[in-house]
Amino acid sequence: MNHEQRTKIARRDNVQLSARVIRNIAEIEADFYHAAGPVSDRIMLEAVQLITKIATPPWQVIEAGSSAQIVCPEWKMTRGVGIGDMWLELSEFSADEDDRDHSWLAAAVKAGPTQLCIELMFRNGLRDLSKVTLRDDKAVAELLKLGFVRDETDQQFFVPIDIPAELLAQGFEQNDLDAALAPVGKALEKAIAAKGELDKLLEKVRAAAKRP
Repeated sequence: MNHEQRTKIARRDNVQLSARVIRNIAEIEADFYHAAGPVSDRIMLEAVQLITKIATPPWQVIEAGSSAQIVCPEWKMTRGVGIGDMWLELSEFSADEDDRDHSWLAAAVKAGPTQLCIELMFRNGLRDLSKVTLRDDKAVAELLKLGFVRDETDQQFFVPIDIPAELLAQGFEQNDLDAALAPVGKALEKAIAAKGELDKLLEKVRAAAKRP
């Protein structure tokens, strides 16, 4: 199949998709706003509540909109004021090259190229240096064994969260999301359990920042 043939098929598919969307736009719009609004809001509210129960002192949980940042005292900034040099965050990993927005619901159940995760974050002054360190296979080898995943494109470093869509649907029907959101807790527990290795990683990034 040559390029011209592929282009014709793509155009035909787009025409068919457009027609289907037009015929169902009222239902699509209503469903989307419900998914991105009330459904996503409840998922993230209860996910943050679960994180707060797991990340006990000395860990500190800072609510950030619909998400949460999990801060460790040893990771505080050595200079200036801010969350820290490094922290964990309830976040979203997306393999979408177009970087489209996704609802938290879509991220939670991996609908498409998006996925909920516990991501390792660095402050602005260390972010570029951290990407260099994260590309070092030796520097992250143990963390990868402990459940972290490295995205080779955007250099996101995270523990993935896998929530079965049917289990989440049943949770809404039963008005109890504990079982469905258990993977959030498990992912955070993995990240916290890896603190020793994360400390070593931060020291490497800090050391790189001190070099002339």
